[in-house]
Amino acid sequence: MKIKTLLLDIDNRFLFCNRTIGERIRESGKQRLWQDRSGGQIDVIVIHYISAIQVQPQYPFDLGAILGIFCDFGVSSHYLIDRRGTTTQLVPEQKKAWHCGGSIMPEPDNRIGVNDFSIGIELMATEKSGFTMLQYKSLCNLCDSIEMRYGRTFSYVGHDQIAGERAVALGLRKEIKQDPGNLFDWQYFSSCMEKLRACRTSVT
Repeated sequence: MKIKTLLLDIDNRFLFCNRTIGERIRESGKQRLWQDRSGGQIDVIVIHYISAIQVQPQYPFDLGAILGIFCDFGVSSHYLIDRRGTTTQLVPEQKKAWHCGGSIMPEPDNRIGVNDFSIGIELMATEKSGFTMLQYKSLCNLCDSIEMRYGRTFSYVGHDQIAGERAVALGLRKEIKQDPGNLFDWQYFSSCMEKLRACRTSVT
């Protein structure tokens, strides 16, 4: 699949509001919006949604505004999928992106600090917009590509499943996350992934 690259570091030349994303990152005192992983196996993919609806209500899916949010809040994710299914890599997979914060895997896994062993994927969406079929297609193709490259089946969770009420109750974070929310069709996503895995098996 075709993936654009627009890394969240000081060399990023994407222009938004008369400043490059790289300049915004440099002004924050950082060189990049990621760090080294602590080691161990990468075996989880976390699905999020993101939009600029709070800062730019008329254009909630504007790429520049969304990249600006990453810079302003000091967060990041490995991939971003827009409403048309265009996939952009923001952080190298081998590095730790800052997409989960205080988090804990669902039982019986129970590992904390999910950033350490996960890949984060952001879908452009709002709480009420839902997701496009092009986004589902790109998401499934991306996840299938990741599984093929790593040679294993990943666990898939939503941000809300690892940074929700349980994480707050355990003192891992202060606020509950609600993305990707009830409008994300987990059944459809899982069915697509099963079909892609079956195709891989039949080929080999």
